[in-house]
Amino acid sequence: MSPWVPRVLLAVLAVGVGYAIIAIAVGEGGPQAVEIEGRPEVQRLIAGIRQEEERLGSPDAPVEIDLFTDVRSVPGADFQREVVDPLINEYVRTDRAQINLRHFSFGRTAVTEAAIAADAAGAQGHQWQFAALVLRNLGLVDEDGVDEEFLNEIAEVTPGLEHDEWEVEFEEELELQSDDPDYESAVDTDGKLAFELKLPAQPVMIVSGPGGAETLDEVPTLDEARLAIERVEVPPG
Repeated sequence: MSPWVPRVLLAVLAVGVGYAIIAIAVGEGGPQAVEIEGRPEVQRLIAGIRQEEERLGSPDAPVEIDLFTDVRSVPGADFQREVVDPLINEYVRTDRAQINLRHFSFGRTAVTEAAIAADAAGAQGHQWQFAALVLRNLGLVDEDGVDEEFLNEIAEVTPGLEHDEWEVEFEEELELQSDDPDYESAVDTDGKLAFELKLPAQPVMIVSGPGGAETLDEVPTLDEARLAIERVEVPPG
């Protein structure tokens, strides 16, 4: 046997092992996208509740809640999990309240891609699912923050969302924001309203109904939010 044969076999084996290691690490198609979590939970939370753009719940519900939050923010994610999700189950699903998602940057950025992406999902009636998935997966975001790649991955797994239609809406909104200085989106309007109301840079709820209106701007607990809803849903007297 030629002395070169073992050497050739070893070289082939080394290449094969190297390829296997790479395939295990990144998959045969290259680096794999992050795995978005929480889809079943979001579907259980939102499914069957009427949606229209920013509103979740029946338009005839006696109590209206305006939630000002930043979908890029960990405090916003904590508030969603601890306060907003239970309120959706207890009051929105039972037609006692409707809730509007108002995009409010907790940082210096006036308009964020994440808010625009969520609003684009709202054009199909799926803004709440999209926003809930963003908030549940902020731990997957690197130090550069939420980017278009991450938002695209969220859109791909958002229940009921037509991805191609969302992508067109999202890109058109981004283009309008960058090209037209006079363009004012729904996200811009939310931010201006928060500024006019002098809201602090944290989750805020404005609860209104037959019994009046209350602004909960001290990051209310679930019990505080419940009490506010129950106070305003009863007409005075």
